[in-house]
Amino acid sequence: MESESPWYSSLLSDRIIANDGITDEIQTIVADITANHINLLTIIENLGGVLIHKEPESREKGMSFFTKLLKQLPNNLLTETEVRFIAKFYADRLKDNHRVIPAVLEGYLSIIDMKNYSIENCEEFFILLFREVPCQSQVRQDRYHIYLIIKKLFEKNSGYLKSLGTDFVYGTISSIDGERDPRNLLFLFNFLPMFLSEVPLGHLNEEMFEVISCYYPIDFHPSPNDPEAVTRQELANALCPCLCAIPEFGELCMVLLIEKLDSHLRLAKLDSLQLLTESCRTFKADSYAPFLRTLWTSIQREIFQKTDDELNMAAHKALSALVTKLSITVNTDQGFESFVKGILISIQTRIAESTTAIQFLQAVRVLLTTANAAKEACVIIAAAMIPAAMTFSDFNSSQRLQIGCLEFLGDLYAVAKHWDILHMIKEQIGAIPQHCLNAVSMPVKEFQIAGFKLLIKVINELQSDLVLPFVEVLIHNVQYSHESDLLSISVETVHVIARKYPELTMSLVVKGKCHLNSVLCEKKAVEKRLLLLSNLASIDDFTKIIIEEMLKVVTNSQDEAGLKCSVARVVEALSESISNSNLFSEHKVAQIESDHSLIDSVLAWIFREIQDISHDKLSHGYQLISHTMSSLPREKQQQMLCKHAPSVLEKCKQNEKYLFILESLYSSVDHSVFDDTFQIVLSTTLDFAVMSDNEIIRTKACGLCAHFLNKAEYGPKFELLYDELKKYLSMCPTNNQNLCTKLTLLYAWIAKALVMRGSDLFLFWLQKILVALSSPDYSRDAAEALHVIMTDSPDYLTPRHHCRVSLLYKQRMFQSFSKLAECFIVKEEIKESYMLSWAYILAKTPKTVLNDEVEKIVPLVIDSLVYGNKELLLVMVDILTYFVKTNSIVASSLQTVLPRLVKLSQYVESMDIRIKSLQCLYEIANCYRTIYLLPYKQDVLFDLAPALDDKKRLVRNTAVKARTRWFLIGAPGEAKEN
Repeated sequence: MESESPWYSSLLSDRIIANDGITDEIQTIVADITANHINLLTIIENLGGVLIHKEPESREKGMSFFTKLLKQLPNNLLTETEVRFIAKFYADRLKDNHRVIPAVLEGYLSIIDMKNYSIENCEEFFILLFREVPCQSQVRQDRYHIYLIIKKLFEKNSGYLKSLGTDFVYGTISSIDGERDPRNLLFLFNFLPMFLSEVPLGHLNEEMFEVISCYYPIDFHPSPNDPEAVTRQELANALCPCLCAIPEFGELCMVLLIEKLDSHLRLAKLDSLQLLTESCRTFKADSYAPFLRTLWTSIQREIFQKTDDELNMAAHKALSALVTKLSITVNTDQGFESFVKGILISIQTRIAESTTAIQFLQAVRVLLTTANAAKEACVIIAAAMIPAAMTFSDFNSSQRLQIGCLEFLGDLYAVAKHWDILHMIKEQIGAIPQHCLNAVSMPVKEFQIAGFKLLIKVINELQSDLVLPFVEVLIHNVQYSHESDLLSISVETVHVIARKYPELTMSLVVKGKCHLNSVLCEKKAVEKRLLLLSNLASIDDFTKIIIEEMLKVVTNSQDEAGLKCSVARVVEALSESISNSNLFSEHKVAQIESDHSLIDSVLAWIFREIQDISHDKLSHGYQLISHTMSSLPREKQQQMLCKHAPSVLEKCKQNEKYLFILESLYSSVDHSVFDDTFQIVLSTTLDFAVMSDNEIIRTKACGLCAHFLNKAEYGPKFELLYDELKKYLSMCPTNNQNLCTKLTLLYAWIAKALVMRGSDLFLFWLQKILVALSSPDYSRDAAEALHVIMTDSPDYLTPRHHCRVSLLYKQRMFQSFSKLAECFIVKEEIKESYMLSWAYILAKTPKTVLNDEVEKIVPLVIDSLVYGNKELLLVMVDILTYFVKTNSIVASSLQTVLPRLVKLSQYVESMDIRIKSLQCLYEIANCYRTIYLLPYKQDVLFDLAPALDDKKRLVRNTAVKARTRWFLIGAPGEAKEN
């Protein structure tokens, strides 16, 4: 072997110099070294001829060969002595010709990764590296390798690198100084904060800061042809932590920051505000002391400029960070208090000079930012501004400014409550409820809404002597207001007052102005006052009295008090309130049912009136039963079914209306509830789903079937129901067109129930729907069936009904439908319905899923644009716009897409479609390269002219925006110019 293999002799050098393919045998050499057939040091000896060759090109070949060999070796193969020898060997090579340096750097990186590498080996390497290799004279990749060597050794043992002293720090600074490649800079900026925080710079603080700060602010734009381009924002975000990495940079950084913050460059201002925010994490508070006045002037200027929201937000973040940082000095000097009071005085002046709501809001937002930043700042701001805001409101004639003051008081109170300082400003906040009363006493809806919102926030400050006047106003609103928003806030306000003063509210409202008997007798604003009472019933102190009184009305016969019409209103109010989980928890509803037999009372009323009252009036009773059932424990649900289901089932045979009762009882039961009646109920429900001519009945029946299949536990329960379902459907004739339409809807609900629980059985029913889709007679029914599957409904298959809801069921539907559609033959007469089916699927599929199927979806979307179906177009134009903004694939079809979109911009039947098509045209012009767009520019401009005269203002506005963007295509300086 030794005679045949050149690496066993000095012939190795000759082969490398001759460049005869010896590199291809490196794996064989590695195998021999690993098997101990040859020692690595022997190979180095055999490389002597090439490593000391008089020609630099040959020495480069030798080092490159050895480095490639080293990289292939296992990192635990070499002993500590061998590693030390090779490390020294590589360090010595740094004195060689510049052509050898790249292989040396690359090889040393491999040595560092060796298990037995000792950190002490790096001292000589760094001495020679910094003395012999001018970093910025090397190519980009070699400079990167130098930085990577420093980083790897730092991560290996930062303590040892610290011991190398200022010579190592100076060498590092010199290596970095002058770097211009964005990828290398991004690497350095990500590494330097860690380096600076660990390695003391000594007297080199200023030199290091100068080397870093020369890049600030980042002024860089990547090449459009670079596939791995580093963005300006990435560099700016990475540079920021470097500039404020250590407290010693404090004064230097502040001077730089203030200089750039006062420049006219927007990006410089944004970067400076971000730097100020970031610096507050590391700099000491006294670093800012000499610059506070200047900083506030600059921040204030950016806050009150009117054109740049991003700049405004950055200024607020910087102010917040600065106040938080300074607050730690509150007990040591007066700088913090002086700074906050300076802000307060400046903003008070702006508030006093405000003539518009926008000016006022801009000013108070600064105070809220300051108060939010620190507890100590909040004390100063709140103590001064709460009385000032009330005074300003009293003496200002502008309604908008007065309302703004009310909102500001609420926000300031919330901040004070957050910091737990209410006890420190008790005198100031005590006057707020009276101020609220003054506002709500004015006959202006906006004042009242703002006053009630403020009162809700400060309800803990409300004294009992003000309860009566507030209740007078609130009950007046409930009785006479026709504004839904005022009614809603009035009911909410009574609720919070009742929680604080239950006895007073009981006397004034429940037993006084809104006593149930008087409410029903007056026949005036009954619904609104009942809604108030049912809302109050959620409070424990009120539940028993209100629920008992309401259920008395429900259970009374129609002849006892002539309340037949009012009962429906009582049930509606109860249903609306109990369905609100923010008011009534499941435990609360279960307690009401246990104490007051709510379901029995409502069922008795429904049985009594089902023949005489319309479904709409009874529907709230069904909903109330369903909501109550969903809140009951499993045992109580089972009892309810045993008690009521047999009689309801019997009545269903006589009248299909009783299905609504059956559905309300069974739709919300827990998935663990099951008895012998379920099979009978399913069979009965299927009869209605297939045979009824009432669309509402069929939908309810299909929904209930779906609930059974979704919730039944896998095993005997599920198999029993599923077999019953298949057996029933197998006996249904398929030659009746009307029956086939009903069956298609039923298939949709079955598939929906199964896919939502994650069962593969849904595919069988989905295939049946696609069979219907292939028929011209039933294709539209099939499309609507897919719509049912993909659309969420608050009344069916929700967690509130204890249904199983797979998070990814819509993605699964998309994938399954897409796969089945590959074999689907699309005839011309069903094509519109086929496209509509796709629209229903795509509309509910997450965009992240669509991104993986762009090439399949885009042709479908483009083909859909020729149909006049509004539902189809609304979805497909939206999806097309999304792909235009995220993908370039549409650019290859502009010849087809543009005329169709232009035509849709004049779609008479829908303003929304006209707007969406114009928005898509705008995005095409805004996202695609000029070279793609120029051939169509003149035609599009001509064809968009009619849209400028559209009868709808929103369409005209969108048309102007789209046409202007197309007009700019190819103009000098245009952003998308090649």
